[in-house]
This record gives sequence, C-alpha cells and structure tokens, in this order.
Amino acid sequence: MTTSAQFDLNVVTKLTNEVNLTQRLTNTELIKALSDFFSSVLEEEVSPMQTLCFLNAFLAFFMLVFPVGIPFVLRIIFLCWFVLSLLQCRQAGMGR
Repeated sequence: MTTSAQFDLNVVTKLTNEVNLTQRLTNTELIKALSDFFSSVLEEEVSPMQTLCFLNAFLAFFMLVFPVGIPFVLRIIFLCWFVLSLLQCRQAGMGR
C-alpha cells in the first residue's frame, strides 16, 4: 500500500469516527431532554444536532466572558471559537 493510499485511509477512518461520535451523542437521553427543553423555550422544534450546536456556542461564550485573568492571546482564541460556533449554529438551521 502506498503512502498516499494509507493517508487517504487514515483520513476516511478519522472522519468515520467523528460521524459515529456525533451520532452517538445525538442519541443520548440527555441531549434528547435538552432538545425538548430548547424546543419548549424557543417554541419551535430543535433537533439533537442543533442542541449540540447550542451547547458548543454556550461553552464558547462562557469561556470567552468568564475567565477574567487570562492572557489576551487566549481570549482571541476563545473569540474565534465563539464566532465559529455561531456560524455552525447558523449552518444547522438556527438564527433565520
């Protein structure tokens, strides 16, 4: 097997593992309960995948705002994470 073929196989394996992890997370009872909660608060249907996007955005926001004494560079990294999480939420169908 050539190095290029091995690299391609490794990339496919990693992507498959990420998809499996996302599927396992969306099928947990906690995520389903949070989806129901968000659906009742927002008065529209929220899927488990959208719930994971919400959680990512919430965590990014809290890491951006609450650690007071962190270096400026780390704060910029958290800001980038927060912006990317908001873009991910938009792609998941939220924020229309």
